[in-house]
Amino acid sequence: MKRIYWILALSFFMLIPTTQPEAVAQSARKEQVAKRRLAKRKVRRSTRRSVRRRVTRRAHVKYAALPRYGVRITTVPAGAVVIRHTGLTYYYHKGIFYSPNIDRFAVVKPAVGIRVSSLPAASIRIVVSTGTYHYHYGTYYRKAGTYYEVVSAPNGAMVDAIPEGYDVVKQGGTEYYVWNQVHYQEVITDSFEGGVGYVVVES
Repeated sequence: MKRIYWILALSFFMLIPTTQPEAVAQSARKEQVAKRRLAKRKVRRSTRRSVRRRVTRRAHVKYAALPRYGVRITTVPAGAVVIRHTGLTYYYHKGIFYSPNIDRFAVVKPAVGIRVSSLPAASIRIVVSTGTYHYHYGTYYRKAGTYYEVVSAPNGAMVDAIPEGYDVVKQGGTEYYVWNQVHYQEVITDSFEGGVGYVVVES
């Protein structure tokens, strides 16, 4: 009886499937190859860029719903934060700066050095050789402690849009956008959803 029991037990264990070492190694190799291919695709997507000689003049489309610089309004949006800088008063609301202008408030470009506590969700993060920056509606920021400080446009920064009011100039057969004294070159890139970016070439 015992002999029959041991024979049955041995037969049961022999039926249990086992993973072959070679099969495990092959599966690991396939996984590594797949990861390398995915990494290569990601690199190509983030670095693909080609210059456009003639601009499309649509750099401002993303910001079409925002108030244009220079526009004067009767009241600032509810919840605007008061900021005082070098003797001037600004009102800041969702990435837009307003300044008192007689009996109204004008949409203005913020001075370098102004600090804000938060940025709008639509702002983008930019990494260039000089560090990490944030951008929204023509304004560049750099982290300063718990604040974001307005800074000059860093050369090499690529953004997804430029506010309306830019000029288009032609130099050496290539057209450039000029906004707030900063020159941008239009490029075709996979970095942004629209497939187009604007690179700071002179600030």
